[in-house]
Amino acid sequence: MRHLLFGAALCTALLSAAPLHAAIDAVPSRKPGYWEITTVAPVSGMTKIKVCIGEDDDIVRPEGGDCTEPKLTPLNEGVIVDVVCTTKEGKQTISTTFTGDFDTRYHAILKTTFDPPLGAISHMGVNIDGKYLGPDCP
Repeated sequence: MRHLLFGAALCTALLSAAPLHAAIDAVPSRKPGYWEITTVAPVSGMTKIKVCIGEDDDIVRPEGGDCTEPKLTPLNEGVIVDVVCTTKEGKQTISTTFTGDFDTRYHAILKTTFDPPLGAISHMGVNIDGKYLGPDCP
């Protein structure tokens, strides 16, 4: 169970503590400021958190992970960002589809493959919705 919670926490941390860049030739970047992040995952259910997003956050790579440069695949109304990371738990292959204007809202669908599996979890999916609350963080 500890591994399952770690995986859910990792996915939430990835998408709550990092920005998005709106250009297709770069990783999407959220506007700096105060955001409400809603995540839905099978392991953790629905969670809402409020976070302060800064200029240098990284939305696609887990903190403490050694990751490849993001591979970008443009879509009609978004972008798919793929990275492979090595952490102390093993290898993580992360593919995230981003849509939205990234100034007021965004939506992300994150899929992660763990090798070796985290407990019984070898694959995990998380849906994320971000809503901009304002420029000032409490």
